[in-house]
Amino acid sequence: MLNHEYYALDLNLYGMSTIFFFFSFFFFFLLFSGVFSKNPYVLSANPSESSTGSAISAATNLATVTLGTETDGSIITPSSANSIVGIEPTLGLTSRAGVILISPRQDTVGPICRTVLDAVFVLDEIVGFDQRDKKATIAASKFIPAGGYKQFLNAEGLRGKRMGILREPFFNFSGTSVLA
Repeated sequence: MLNHEYYALDLNLYGMSTIFFFFSFFFFFLLFSGVFSKNPYVLSANPSESSTGSAISAATNLATVTLGTETDGSIITPSSANSIVGIEPTLGLTSRAGVILISPRQDTVGPICRTVLDAVFVLDEIVGFDQRDKKATIAASKFIPAGGYKQFLNAEGLRGKRMGILREPFFNFSGTSVLA
């Protein structure tokens, strides 16, 4: 687990891997170049798209925390596929300064981590107003709760709740591919 006392330090955390699917027009290059990333839990399963490098790095403990950029499933999908936690913040909640935007009305930056606790601590650090992305962050910064999001974490939040697990066809793997 991440030692949250280190957030007070100025740390550089890195996580990188080749991606399965960055943009559709790069697909044929990736298909024939052999640079596909692997899902760390099921090597024959698709690790997903866009922020897959960050997701795989977190899932394999190559990086404690990572960031991804979300346009349409680019944080949530790789996080789900690689069995980790990804948070897609509301547009403007986090700065997009330095990000090459695909869609200014959709793109947002969010944490990809191994645990909910880590993801929320990272989210608390990256939310807020940024002069370099003033147009997007000025309105949303008014809605960040005083004390951050970590105050809403509850270790007993699922106690007494009923959960269902779909086992077929989602977790039915053949020798070389995922059956959907």
